[in-house]
Amino acid sequence: MSAHRQQLLDWVASGDLDASKLEQALALSNSAPSASANLRFLSRVVLAFAVLLLCSGLIFFFAYNWDDLSRYNKFAIAQTAVLLSLLPLLWVDIRQPAGQASLFAASLLVGALLALVGQTYQSGADSYQLFLVWAVLIAPWVMLTKMPALCLLLLALFNLSLVLALNDLEIDRLLVPFTHPGWLLFVLNASAAGLWLIATQHLPQTRLLRWAGRIISLYSLLILTFLAIGYIYSWSNSDALTLPVWTGFSALWLYLYRVRQLDLMMLSALIMASIVLLISILAHALADYIPFDGLFLLLALTVMGLSSAAAVWLKRLNQHALVLHRASTYD
Repeated sequence: MSAHRQQLLDWVASGDLDASKLEQALALSNSAPSASANLRFLSRVVLAFAVLLLCSGLIFFFAYNWDDLSRYNKFAIAQTAVLLSLLPLLWVDIRQPAGQASLFAASLLVGALLALVGQTYQSGADSYQLFLVWAVLIAPWVMLTKMPALCLLLLALFNLSLVLALNDLEIDRLLVPFTHPGWLLFVLNASAAGLWLIATQHLPQTRLLRWAGRIISLYSLLILTFLAIGYIYSWSNSDALTLPVWTGFSALWLYLYRVRQLDLMMLSALIMASIVLLISILAHALADYIPFDGLFLLLALTVMGLSSAAAVWLKRLNQHALVLHRASTYD
């Protein structure tokens, strides 16, 4: 159903189907969302918000009643909350939304319990250790269930612990040829993106799996683009491999999302990053030779020209994909 619906939407976008006849086409192909599908989607959205609100409510409960609760009451409430969140898994399959919501709530409450331990005993440990231990404790759940939401939570915890570790340990410079600490973040997220592609290549590509993989890859591209822009404006010889690494990563990006499997959204993200990087190079190189007004006009015209060319290229890719899809359907 969803494939037929997406095909009709692509035909409307390419002009092959009149937009006023889209609803009729959806009805004839039985591709219109049914009432049960809409209700199922809304129920999952409500369930996700309920989990977040319950977990945040427990955290605010501790914050508000901190002075009125004894140490034993605090730990009893926190541990009971974790056990209650895991209790539905005795009857509900982990593959069902209710089971996944229960495990995700337990993963969040584990962090609250660790924060309670640190706040109660004042161990003096660095803040990054809290998030690192939190990530390590929920890692077995992530590997057993392979839930996209838990995978993103685990990656977010590793990112946060790494950022805090760089700050707490006062690491502001690495070894040549990559001296900027941001390279550690890029390696972490690029490795996660690669592992995600390998782990999910044989799984049914659901919408949730696709979006989780996209988020990880886009974050890696964002980090590398910021590193490249920083290198352009500092021209540090110790990080001279920044632009070659960005170029190689872009070539791999084109292979994955143009050759291996067409993904216009990911190609659009790469185009945007390329335009931003090129504009940064032009602005830095010509700032001393062209007046500000002229430079601003030149950069604006460059952005308009590159954006228009990219839009034409993406539209042709989309039309070519539609032609191939129709040919395979007729065969």
